[in-house]
Amino acid sequence: MMLHKKAIMIAVIAVTPILAQAQTSEKSNAEKPRFVHPGIIGNTSTLDAIQKEMDAGKTDRIKAYQQVLDFIENNPIQREFPEIVMAKGSGSTPTEAHIRRDAILAYAYALKWARTGKTEDAAKAIEILNGWASNFQKYEPVEGTSTQQSQLEAAWVAPSFVAAAEIIRHYKVNGKSADWLSADRAVFNKFVQNLKDNYINAMVKSINNNRRRNNWGVSAGYAKMAIGVYLGSKNVYEDGKRIILELLPHIIQPDGEILEFCSRDCHHPQYSMCGLTLAAEIAKNQGDSSIYEAISARLKTGWEWMGTAYNGQADCRNCAKARLFSAIEVANSHYKSDIIQNLIAKKSPFIVNKSHTFLDFFTYTHHSIPK
Repeated sequence: MMLHKKAIMIAVIAVTPILAQAQTSEKSNAEKPRFVHPGIIGNTSTLDAIQKEMDAGKTDRIKAYQQVLDFIENNPIQREFPEIVMAKGSGSTPTEAHIRRDAILAYAYALKWARTGKTEDAAKAIEILNGWASNFQKYEPVEGTSTQQSQLEAAWVAPSFVAAAEIIRHYKVNGKSADWLSADRAVFNKFVQNLKDNYINAMVKSINNNRRRNNWGVSAGYAKMAIGVYLGSKNVYEDGKRIILELLPHIIQPDGEILEFCSRDCHHPQYSMCGLTLAAEIAKNQGDSSIYEAISARLKTGWEWMGTAYNGQADCRNCAKARLFSAIEVANSHYKSDIIQNLIAKKSPFIVNKSHTFLDFFTYTHHSIPK
């Protein structure tokens, strides 16, 4: 059945006053909740389950792990970490590509260390985390690019950096930690605070003023949830969750149609779906499935709508040949939907996102993981 065509222009509707109300102070850390660590995308039970499947010789898991190894092999560490990253809208710069890639590379090394327990693998992840933390000072837009692009860039890389840092900081392989020095962790914390305070929070102000209510806003909410877990800040985490829950019905319509699909292209809607899904997974790792189940599982409705739309059955755009991001594996690990699973089967194996805007390797970390 063909999906009904919708008007390209979508009316901007004020969604509840919670966005305007909820600028909670983030300065006080007096009340620190007990977060699960690691608890961003990979948690201890997930990583342990992967180990067992790898040790058992499960072919699908081993094949997915090879993608992690291939990414590491094809992306040697550049041992110069720029102080200034130049941000460019609708394009890229060498420094922008560098920091995006390194955020994913640090995560890849963290996953490898979680598998091997080898000191040299942990050391490579730590080298990247320390390198950026010690050198990065600021984003600057290139001529002709809005300063707001810097905010989006920070929201893209921050969750990937802290996801890697969570594994390196908290996971143990056969009882052995990665031995990331406390002094280095303190410097990294300041780097994360810089990204949050000077860039991501600036975008949050726009969201609270009814702007950036699209994939940008979702990226900011997801980033704040990830940062909140890493820093152990309830205020930061809850502000990110607030944004995600507020934007969820704006991004995904009741019938499942995703914002920017008909009006823009095949990949920007996936930015929103990635951010929403990874935010839901962070919350689930903290014992809270409310984002996954919010509004009658609206997130599931969106992914199932994609199952139809990305089969070329949407009348406003044909995305049958479009690449699909591997975050769909995370959604399916929760929903176990036949429609979502059929889309995974059709689109896999997933290629690592060359723009490095969101985390990857989800076929390795989330496909068919026992619950």
